[in-house]
Parts: sequence; structure tokens; C-alpha cells
Amino acid sequence: MTISVLFLWIGCLAVFLSSPNQKLLIKRPSKNITWAIFTVFCVFSWYLLLNLYPAVTSGLVVLSLVMAFWTIIIIAHGHLKIKFLPFACIGAVFSLALAQLGGL
Repeated sequence: MTISVLFLWIGCLAVFLSSPNQKLLIKRPSKNITWAIFTVFCVFSWYLLLNLYPAVTSGLVVLSLVMAFWTIIIIAHGHLKIKFLPFACIGAVFSLALAQLGGL
């Protein structure tokens, strides 16, 4: 569960970094590359969650985590004025703590 949550966080953050509205990176990465990373990480997370849940439930967990992470990224980006590395690390620690505490 922990590894799948971390992969989903990285995938969601990668897609956000390709947005023209982000201010974390000066040069934003290609949308094709970031969406490919996101897709691969989502499928990999779904595959890891298949060890714990049935297929449909795993898909719903991935979908709900993606929606939650994108919301968290947008709200945190608007209120926290920090650089990319601390932003990514704080989000990863928050996501992992939430998974370990049983919130997901």
C-alpha cells in the first residue's frame, strides 16, 4: 500500500509540473512524458493494490487517491511558497503518513 501511494503521488506531481500554471520549476517538462509517467505509475499502483483488494476496488482506490492528490497539490501550491524539492518531499511524507495511519 505504501509503495503504491508513493507512486501515485509522484505520478500526480509529474502531471502537475507540466501545467503552465505551476511555479515550482522554471522549465516545465513535456506533457507527453509526464502523462506517460502518470499512466505507468497508476497502472503499477493498481497492480500493487491487487494484492490487497479485488480489481474494481483497487481501481476505485487509485481513482480516489489521484483525485485527492491533485486537490492537495493545487491547494498546497497556492498557499505554500516553497521550492520544488521541499514541496515534493512534504507531499510524499504526508501521503505515506496517511497510508501508514490507515487513512487510505
